[in-house]
Amino acid sequence: MGLALLLYVGLAAAASSTAGIDLTHLAVYFDGNLYIEIAKSFPTPYSPAGPDYLGHAPGYPALIAGVHALTPSAWVDWGLAALIASWLPAALATGAFYRLCQQLSLPPLWPTLAFTLCNPRWLAVASTAHAENLAMFCVLTSVISHLRHRPITSMLWLSLAGLTRFPALLVGPALAFGILATQRDWRRGTLLALTVPSAAFLLLHLYLRQRVPGFETVMDSHQVFWVKQWTWPFASLWKSAIPWWNSEDHLYFGITYTTLVVQLVAFAWGWRAPREQWVLPLWIAGVVILPACFSGSPAAWDYSRLTLLAWPPTLLILWRALAHKLNAPVVLLACVVMGLYGASVSQRAIRGAVEWQNQILPYLQETIRRLDDHSPRWIRFGVRPEKRRPDSSSTR
Repeated sequence: MGLALLLYVGLAAAASSTAGIDLTHLAVYFDGNLYIEIAKSFPTPYSPAGPDYLGHAPGYPALIAGVHALTPSAWVDWGLAALIASWLPAALATGAFYRLCQQLSLPPLWPTLAFTLCNPRWLAVASTAHAENLAMFCVLTSVISHLRHRPITSMLWLSLAGLTRFPALLVGPALAFGILATQRDWRRGTLLALTVPSAAFLLLHLYLRQRVPGFETVMDSHQVFWVKQWTWPFASLWKSAIPWWNSEDHLYFGITYTTLVVQLVAFAWGWRAPREQWVLPLWIAGVVILPACFSGSPAAWDYSRLTLLAWPPTLLILWRALAHKLNAPVVLLACVVMGLYGASVSQRAIRGAVEWQNQILPYLQETIRRLDDHSPRWIRFGVRPEKRRPDSSSTR
């Protein structure tokens, strides 16, 4: 975990230096500026003055607020607090993946190294201000608890994951199948535990309706940034392939379609495992199905990030299938090569996001100047869904 933390901090420091900005300022890019303003509004998050922020879950902002409250303001402004609240869960996710490997009776060292280094999109997300890192840690911990036959603890962790990234709740059906169909645990307490993630989401919904007059749903609020229309699964990836290839920006092209192929192979192969491990292909299906049905080119550009929570089960299934054919030198070489490639991609992605967002989002400079200010500044944004690039302001 310590080495992973150093890696993520190092990538962030290198990218901010290359982009010509202070490290703490990096936190306002991607969606970081939105999370920081929500964090400033704690202990009663959100506001009627900021209805455009309601589509973003409160878990990551709550952690930012906690880090800021527990650290000296003279040393840690809101930007650094947001980065710390991203780096720490990302590093803890590495430790959680190690524990998950042990729970599945896999030698944990090499697959954990692959988890850390072999997904370029994960390296880019883990080194910047994103909610996915906390959601990843919570989901991994939830699955570990499930495999240890602790359904209540598992559902509590899944609730935290869902309140950090709403789509994380889609891992719930996989865990429910494991509990009811594999572990055959039909106790009343277990059945009640299965309702906890939905109840947590419902309570947040009721809170937002009480807090912000006119609030309807999280999805409606999120469409301020990205108008989501539904299509057939993977249709957007299919339709976007040639236009994307013919465009000037290929940063995530290979990563996206490789991710898709690897996920589908892992999903199909996962059913060959013992029944108690069918939670892994179901986990992939739960995470993938929603972004696979989004329409428009932004859905294709962001697919590899939107499905990051499927990275652990995808890797675990393929590792179990191929482990007997691998030896330590080959794995080490592959991890080093992929790590270097991922580091290069993360640097390009971060630098591109900084340049692009500075062009189209002039208010970010004001956000940077206010990183020592404790009062939130709410902005009305408007709808600009098709102006996104794969390395731009949208991380949704």
